[in-house]
Amino acid sequence: MHGTSPTPSLTHLEAEIQRLLQARDALEEQRQRLRVEELKTLADAYARKLQAAGFSIAEGLAALKPYASVRLQHGAAPAAAGAPAMPPAAPPAAPAEARAPREARAPRASLTSALDALHARAAQVLGEDAHRWMRRAHPLLGGQAPLQVASTPQGVEKVHALLAAYARGA
Repeated sequence: MHGTSPTPSLTHLEAEIQRLLQARDALEEQRQRLRVEELKTLADAYARKLQAAGFSIAEGLAALKPYASVRLQHGAAPAAAGAPAMPPAAPPAAPAEARAPREARAPRASLTSALDALHARAAQVLGEDAHRWMRRAHPLLGGQAPLQVASTPQGVEKVHALLAAYARGA
């Protein structure tokens, strides 16, 4: 019996299997803890970005609801440095916010000048992409385009806050 190693006993093999199963369970627990920590980190960063853009946590959660059943593509090209992250080409449909009553809307001339200022700020922040961005649905605006949201003074403020966040790189 030259050159052969002794065969491990059945007891030794069972003990090794138990050790490996325990190691696997410990690794799974560690993976779950790390996932929870990562989720907390992402949630904290999202909450800070919402706050910096002038949005509430509830508005951010509402903006995420349409994505609950959608798996975003991982292969999408990242946005250029300093450019805002764009939503998917066809974001999931989100319920439109109710429009303000006619008496609560700003006078037409005032709203027109506010929209002009909004377009100018978008061009300043986004450059040549501003025109398309103003007409494209955005998840932080409840799935509505910035121009739709800007139909009220409060909506104009929300879009300005979003542009301010983009300008800061948030």
